[in-house]
Amino acid sequence: MKRLIGFLIILGSVSSFADKKAMLGSFDGFVERMSAGTRELGRGNTGTADTAAQPAAFWNPAILGFRTELSYSLHAEKRDLDRTGGSVGIENRVGSRMGIGAAILYRGDMAFDVINEDDEKTGTASPYFTMAYVGLGYRISRKDGIGLSFSMSYDNLDVSGYYDNIDLVDGYQSPVTFNLGWVRQWDEKWSTSVVIRNLSFSKNLSATWTKNPSQDNSVASTEGVRPKVLQIGLGYRSTIYGMPVSSWMEAIDYQIADTLLAFDPDLHVWTGRVGVEWEAIPNGTLRVGMDDSDYTIGVGYRFEIRVSKTRLPFDVSYALLYESEAGLWNPLSFGIKGRIP
Repeated sequence: MKRLIGFLIILGSVSSFADKKAMLGSFDGFVERMSAGTRELGRGNTGTADTAAQPAAFWNPAILGFRTELSYSLHAEKRDLDRTGGSVGIENRVGSRMGIGAAILYRGDMAFDVINEDDEKTGTASPYFTMAYVGLGYRISRKDGIGLSFSMSYDNLDVSGYYDNIDLVDGYQSPVTFNLGWVRQWDEKWSTSVVIRNLSFSKNLSATWTKNPSQDNSVASTEGVRPKVLQIGLGYRSTIYGMPVSSWMEAIDYQIADTLLAFDPDLHVWTGRVGVEWEAIPNGTLRVGMDDSDYTIGVGYRFEIRVSKTRLPFDVSYALLYESEAGLWNPLSFGIKGRIP
């Protein structure tokens, strides 16, 4: 039973480890720690200040106000330790100043050993986590956009079939949370953004909820937590040898306290992201970046196909991630995004 309780706590709740980074959401925290796009991952997992980032409903809903046509994005990755991830997004213009979009993010483990109370392996589980976003962006001026997105998660532990004597609950659904965004394209070179993530409709605007792992309360309940996040982005565009180049930086603050605002630095985790993207050859792009202590590189190429008289441009991207703290290489991340005029 102790093994089972530990397994459920690791997957479904905030850890009690001394390291504050372990309190960023545990299983739910996959959304914050894994990318939602291969292009963005290749340049350090940056996207909030880029009006071309997709899916915008996740990165920054304010970006949706700058959409001019129907756009889509697909992303899939296989990481070390049998972790998988991916996303799909679609967005479109509404009227002259507004855009709407939706996205679904997936995270999971392919083979997690299930150990019973006798320390015997009874099989493998494939726990997974999904999060859905629906966003709306509005361009309040030629340069400024604001946005709002709603999100809700569902996670499934996939262990109930291994415990006949306990009526376990595999799936948990979070309450609806919301995210606020702003982006400004100052000129052809500079852009900035501010995104506030994971707010709820509770008194402290904190996204917390109770998870009861068993129908008969034989396993202690745990608490799901999604920390408030303040994310500030900066983008700069220029040219190198006549070819476009852009650099991106993001500063991120995770508040790990169930209060409206916490001014104690021990209740915050700060991290940063930085990346560079260069169109080294026509339609071909090189990327490099750093997400906290993880290193990323990526490449991309823009294609175009014709259907009748319609041109359909799309980008194909690849990214490689090295998790330096764990010493893990993750070479399989692929993505595609495109527009439909």
